[in-house]
Amino acid sequence: MDMISQLSDDLIFRILSLVPTTDVLAMSCVSTRWRSLWNLVSRLEFDDSNYQNDYKRFSQFVYKTLLSNKAPVLENLSLTLGPKCHALDVEIWINTAISHCLRELIVNMRTESGPVSLPSSLFTCETLEALGLARCLVSDVPCFLPSLERLSLTDVDYTSLPKLLPGCPNLVLLILKVIEDQREVDITVATPASLRILELYDIRNESKGGVHVIEAPCLKYLKIVDDVAYDSRRIENMPNLMAAHVDITQGVTHRFLRALASARRLNLCVSLLSEVPSMIIYFYRLVHLELNTCAQGWSELLTQMLQSSPKLASLKLMDEHELEFPSEETPNCWKPPSSVPNSLETFAWSGYKGRRGDVEVATYVIKNATRLKTATFSPQCIDSEAKDRMIKDLVSVSTLSLCVSFSSTGNFSLRKG
Repeated sequence: MDMISQLSDDLIFRILSLVPTTDVLAMSCVSTRWRSLWNLVSRLEFDDSNYQNDYKRFSQFVYKTLLSNKAPVLENLSLTLGPKCHALDVEIWINTAISHCLRELIVNMRTESGPVSLPSSLFTCETLEALGLARCLVSDVPCFLPSLERLSLTDVDYTSLPKLLPGCPNLVLLILKVIEDQREVDITVATPASLRILELYDIRNESKGGVHVIEAPCLKYLKIVDDVAYDSRRIENMPNLMAAHVDITQGVTHRFLRALASARRLNLCVSLLSEVPSMIIYFYRLVHLELNTCAQGWSELLTQMLQSSPKLASLKLMDEHELEFPSEETPNCWKPPSSVPNSLETFAWSGYKGRRGDVEVATYVIKNATRLKTATFSPQCIDSEAKDRMIKDLVSVSTLSLCVSFSSTGNFSLRKG
């Protein structure tokens, strides 16, 4: 008896679920036990690029595998397809998987492929819990996916969202990506009360967007990354928001920022448009703030955040995109806030450059944060002489007694003595 045959069924299934489907079939020749179990594998992954443009052989393999599969529940079906795929094949494969109580479906059409139509039965599948579609045609048909919890869409026609989302009453996670589509895109997310996590990426490199609307009153986490000039952005108030990561290069309004006011944690890389706010935005629950110093006007935003975040305990400045400014001054001459939250305990600066304006910001925070325990700096430079100058500049302008400590990673920390 071969060693593989001595393994338990559960262990064999676990091994088979971790390898590509093409290898599962090949490995079934290794052991008689495997030959009797391979068609019970509940996770199937197919990629036509593995067949060197032989689509006929690829489609035959998919048909054979799906039709012979006897798993009572198909946990996952993943299809990565190129321009030679036939829409009828895709429809039959998906319908066959649905008949096996499909729980997760991923259909990824490559960039060079045209969008493929999906069967209407997909949008009424009662067992589907996760759905990922890239460059597919989302059918304009009635939608009811009662078990769907996770939905990821990439380069689809987002005008279908207002009809699609109401049919997903238990949706928890929604991820939207615009990567290759160069059309003017309107995105409206009016979500069911169940939605807790929303991630939106629009990374088309200076393309033009349309209207960007988010209405998600029960959202807990929001992430937006885009470098597109939208005609209009609107986010309604999210009173249950716990955390947000916002990286927008084209500028946002104070109204946009106000929608984040309930968050406890914020990671911001944004430029504020030059509008005069009608009132101060207070972040009463904000405890942890990460602010990118690569965004234009970051120092102005820092002033506003320090003045309006009474519970702030942790502040981190960082240069996430590692952009260089031509001046030795901090961009946009800094106007310090009237005070620093007395709750602030930790201050960190990653990518610290040691410019004169940077020293001004750092020392102001250190001197005015009455309960500050430590300030940690991660210099952008690794030159020891430049690092010594940075420390000297910080210590010399401070009226406080500071203790300096070093780490093995090249960071240095200042503590009030």
